[in-house]
Amino acid sequence: MQIKDLCTNCNFWTITTIENDGKIATFKCTHCENSFQMPWDPNTRLMIRSIRHSLKKRTKKYPELVNLKYHGDFIKLEKKSDTTPKPGQCK
Repeated sequence: MQIKDLCTNCNFWTITTIENDGKIATFKCTHCENSFQMPWDPNTRLMIRSIRHSLKKRTKKYPELVNLKYHGDFIKLEKKSDTTPKPGQCK
């Protein structure tokens, strides 16, 4: 399985692969090859769903995330303001 996620090691958004054997899930960044393991249980599956759900919202703010398609792709996002100026308002 693959998800788009922020790697805490290299601090890039990238494709993360997830492999599980029914007991342990191994998450691996396809950019820096950093990996970590977690128990494979309902909480882990819920966390993966949550990442995917939040990514949909994040993609609206950062459309660059759509470009993450292939193993090893990575991107550094620049922080964008959450507020947009109203007409006639100074920036």
